[in-house]
Amino acid sequence: MDYPILQLQEMHILDHLMAFVICVIAPFVAFSSRKLSMEDMQFDKEDKIKLYHSNAMFLLIIGLVVISVWRMTGKTMTALGFEWPVWHHSLLLIFGLALIFYCLDIFFQYGLERWRLKALSKKDTMMMFVPSNASEFSHFAILAIAAGVGEEIIFRGFLIQYIIFWVGNDITGLVFAVVFSSAIFAFLHGYQGYVSMIKIFFVSMLLGAVFIISKSLIYVMIIHAIIDLVSGGVSAYFIGSDTASEVEE
Repeated sequence: MDYPILQLQEMHILDHLMAFVICVIAPFVAFSSRKLSMEDMQFDKEDKIKLYHSNAMFLLIIGLVVISVWRMTGKTMTALGFEWPVWHHSLLLIFGLALIFYCLDIFFQYGLERWRLKALSKKDTMMMFVPSNASEFSHFAILAIAAGVGEEIIFRGFLIQYIIFWVGNDITGLVFAVVFSSAIFAFLHGYQGYVSMIKIFFVSMLLGAVFIISKSLIYVMIIHAIIDLVSGGVSAYFIGSDTASEVEE
């Protein structure tokens, strides 16, 4: 067999309920919440920091719930992805694609002044949640790490394996599982706008491929956290610089 496979895990009623929450209830809640106007939402520094902390706690709690359900139904932590990753040379290609993609993404947002101005024009709407200075970034880092851990447990460790339970772990089933889980993951980030959703979908598919090939959550957790940390750090630098310029004027 010339493609990676994951061992099929038996799913029980608690797994089905968890999948229903992730694939149906969470997207419904996310879609409903988007009806709130971004212009009506205002965050000062303290509100933003509280949001970072509460979201970090929420993601870690949901991750722990998924682990608890997984263990209660008799499955091992190793099966969930908590094991040392299997190395395959194709991972280098995926890592390279992820690096190139994010370098290009940052360049096309901030590389030229007109692109920078366009991105910064959204700092009070789509980008209102990103850190705008070093102080906010130090708290955002907590959320970035929590997202790297919690979201990967949910969408890679659990959801991909839940899907292949239904569709099989042949190449078609694995591709479907990665695409479907990535679509759910991107949809739940819809508050960032459609362009961001497309980028998140692409990166999520790369993370799904890494998980399947390595059979481990270690690489994807690290990559996810690094991506969020770099994105937040770059945004904090440019938004902070822009805000300082406005103050000087």
